Amino acid sequence: MPRFVEIAICLFAQCVAVIGILIGWGFITPLLTYVSTAIQGQPWQVGEMARLIALVCGPVLLGLFTLVGLTWYLWFTHVQRQRMRLYPDRPWMWQSDWAEKSIRLSNQTTLWITIISSTLYVLVVLPMGIYFASLKNASLVYLFVGAVGCFLLIFFRLLWVNRQWNRSSMKLETLPGVIGGSFEGVVTIPESIPEGTIMSIALRCDMTRSARTSADGREDLVDMAIGIERSRHGQSTLQTQTIYEDRRQFTVTRTSLESATTVLPVSFQIPEDLPSSGKQLPSASDGLSLRTRITDYCNWRVQIKLEQASDLREIFFEVPIFDLGNGSISKADRR
Repeated sequence: MPRFVEIAICLFAQCVAVIGILIGWGFITPLLTYVSTAIQGQPWQVGEMARLIALVCGPVLLGLFTLVGLTWYLWFTHVQRQRMRLYPDRPWMWQSDWAEKSIRLSNQTTLWITIISSTLYVLVVLPMGIYFASLKNASLVYLFVGAVGCFLLIFFRLLWVNRQWNRSSMKLETLPGVIGGSFEGVVTIPESIPEGTIMSIALRCDMTRSARTSADGREDLVDMAIGIERSRHGQSTLQTQTIYEDRRQFTVTRTSLESATTVLPVSFQIPEDLPSSGKQLPSASDGLSLRTRITDYCNWRVQIKLEQASDLREIFFEVPIFDLGNGSISKADRR
């Protein structure tokens, strides 16, 4: 997608977000008026108050998150495009952590996810649930709201369990890892794992395929003959599958333990005929309609977890793996 089109779409979305913020802001006066009259002795109507809170917080919060998120996206892609211009034939240099041979995980993303999801649940989902429950089917509505809350609690629990490991880092010994060659690195976990613990270290190649079919209300002769009507609405699908995985066990020894940290060596041999990291060259539609556009994106990741199945701690590092004998890797990633 051309850069100016990308910027135009983001600016349009931000304008819509601003309109949403203004709409939500307009409900502040009715909310304050309602609270004022209730304080003066008028009977409280929980459903109506919950509706006004949702009308204020929903558009305002979603608008603010959209503004901030798209601003960050434009800045991030601008920096990345600058690196792409500096290193046009070395896509492993396009990410700053890869270029520095040091991949560092952080809890900042986890913290923001927790704050945003909790805020939306308390100020939008919960008030809307209370309002709809005041209209009808209260048991069903509260069951749904409670299920969403339970899901968030489970999700937060997983994030909390990984809080220590999410500060891990990996030093790249090979930049990049080579298809048909090797990938090596050293992972440092900020926790003293007991000696003798068995760790599972895996190198995985995940391929994500997105297929989008454009809307088309026309019928050809074949469709008419067999009585099939084409969908008048576009369709899109997203599917991820692991196309390669090499898993090894590592037993923590005394030499692996340093001051409050555990150091794990990572070394894998990579077979031939596997895709490079990043966006792939356009492929055939595999018998799908000519209106179907397929995009494949390859993620190479190192997964580290305890061999004990009951322990939920695990971390992933996205690592650069490329076929240096394939001259088209940069062309594919620039698209």
